Amino acid sequence: MKNQSSNAGKLTVLPLLFMTAALFMTLRNMPAMAQTGLQMVFFNFVTVFAFLIPIALVSAELATGWPENGVFHWVEAAFGTKAGFLAVWLQWIQSIFGITSILAYVGGTLAYTFNPELGNNKYFITISILVIYWVATFMNFKGTKRSGQISSIALNVGVLFPTVLLIIAGIIYAVKGNPIHIDLSLTEANLVPSITNTGALILFLNFVFGFVGIEVSATHAKEVVNPQRNFPIALFAAAIIGFLLTLFGAFAVGFIVPLEEINSVNGAIQAFSLVLTEYHLQWIIPIIAFLIAMGAAGQVSTWVVGPIKGLWAAGIQGNLPTYFQKVNKDEVPTRMLIGQAIFISLIGLLFLVTSNVNSMFLILTAIAVILYCIMYILMFASAIKLRYTQPDVHRAYKVPGGKFGIWLVCGIGALCALACFFIGFIPPTPLPVTNTTQYFILLTIVILVFVAIPFIIYKFRKKSWKAS
Repeated sequence: MKNQSSNAGKLTVLPLLFMTAALFMTLRNMPAMAQTGLQMVFFNFVTVFAFLIPIALVSAELATGWPENGVFHWVEAAFGTKAGFLAVWLQWIQSIFGITSILAYVGGTLAYTFNPELGNNKYFITISILVIYWVATFMNFKGTKRSGQISSIALNVGVLFPTVLLIIAGIIYAVKGNPIHIDLSLTEANLVPSITNTGALILFLNFVFGFVGIEVSATHAKEVVNPQRNFPIALFAAAIIGFLLTLFGAFAVGFIVPLEEINSVNGAIQAFSLVLTEYHLQWIIPIIAFLIAMGAAGQVSTWVVGPIKGLWAAGIQGNLPTYFQKVNKDEVPTRMLIGQAIFISLIGLLFLVTSNVNSMFLILTAIAVILYCIMYILMFASAIKLRYTQPDVHRAYKVPGGKFGIWLVCGIGALCALACFFIGFIPPTPLPVTNTTQYFILLTIVILVFVAIPFIIYKFRKKSWKAS
């Protein structure tokens, strides 16, 4: 009875699996993946073995050895509080830009439910960002259990169901003898991308960053029933399911939609539209668009509370003013959530001053990519150091292969993150600003400012900030 009582309200494997998958699973990346043609197999192979597996393995080890506060506690244990604060700050701040870009995608997808042209209307996109995010914020005031319920519903109804339908649509399209728009010839040029093709490298980021955030669920590790056993299970299951469905979904888009016509944001809806129109079922398109938007909104809801809990954990150790440390009866840092919502609202309002919604989307994504890469490099470095400095800490899961194994896994993951860091500075096409120099300067200034902020806060912190 005592054990049952202590587990009341805690997460089991299935809700944690849904929360983890909801952090990264989306139809949003499938169109960009499809634009690479058959090279998506190569890109997916690299993504899985150079990024997804290293993050999953390392997160499982660190979360079961140091389950308290996610990446903050991991990096702090290895390099001290200042480095830990920087890591969790980067995880949080990139989510601000990442969430805003996802919200813009939600708005664009919602437009398909009644008027697709609104997807490029900056006023509609801005209103969508503000309304959806504030609703998601207040819904998360009820704590982790409520967040898990939202994630489960959104993932099943708005991601898994439409993705399975999309895959089925692709199969039906191919079986009916329609022209396959992906070049399936098994030539070296068709299978392996050229490193001089900057367009392909930029698209590669959509593969890699289709799986970012899988480590964020570690902030809930201490709220999980038997985390040493259940956390790795949920982590690996989510990674496998996400990888397979995303790959097959991208193939479906590539089968149905001509390469040069794929919309990099709403390509999944394009594929559904083409197939359903052929069978005179256009009336289903708005329903599917609504479900996909719901799935993306559920992803936003999961990101609302995940990184902020890690930042709050750093805050109560004296790294943030006491004002932001207050939690409600459900142990949710509500003041931090409100502050986060205000910040995202301000960034969302930037869409009003741009003439091109897609340009702002590209800039936000690039900023998120670069900031997150720095955090991942810190995480991999921490895993290596902790193997040497704290070898006796019990880890229910351990990266196999001893010290060679941890160096190999973390080295591969860190190199992939470093590559993505530099790719993030490559100007996309069309260019979102006047020229490439302006684009590079803009990104550099933004990155330097947001990397400097945690160091400034840490320097001027007060003893009174530390929770007693």
